[in-house]
Amino acid sequence: MTPPPSPLIGTWSTADHNQVTFRPDAVTVIPDKGNPTTLGKADCNGNYKLAYGRMQTAPLQQAFATQADLTAKLKQLLLQPDYPVADVTCDKGGTTYLMLDDRQMIAVYRDAGVGGLEHLTRL
Repeated sequence: MTPPPSPLIGTWSTADHNQVTFRPDAVTVIPDKGNPTTLGKADCNGNYKLAYGRMQTAPLQQAFATQADLTAKLKQLLLQPDYPVADVTCDKGGTTYLMLDDRQMIAVYRDAGVGGLEHLTRL
């Protein structure tokens, strides 16, 4: 039996009008003023992985111990014990997209132990 598609499937936008489109097998990044890029091994120095599922929030809330501001924001935003996610690994970094509700998502960026956070809304 085929699992149901991820609720993240579709197009999401940042406040800066950059877009991310999730398909079952790929992620396409569309900059506001640029060409779309569908992520893959060629774009990620041979190391690309896309996984959909659910993620426990406690480990993520503790993942950036040296960034107290990011840790506090994650604890404030992630009130449920788990969320639907798309986890994208590209080269040595990656992004975890957590769907907060039907219209809101956050992207947690990680690269060499440093994290960042961005809000997205469904188009």
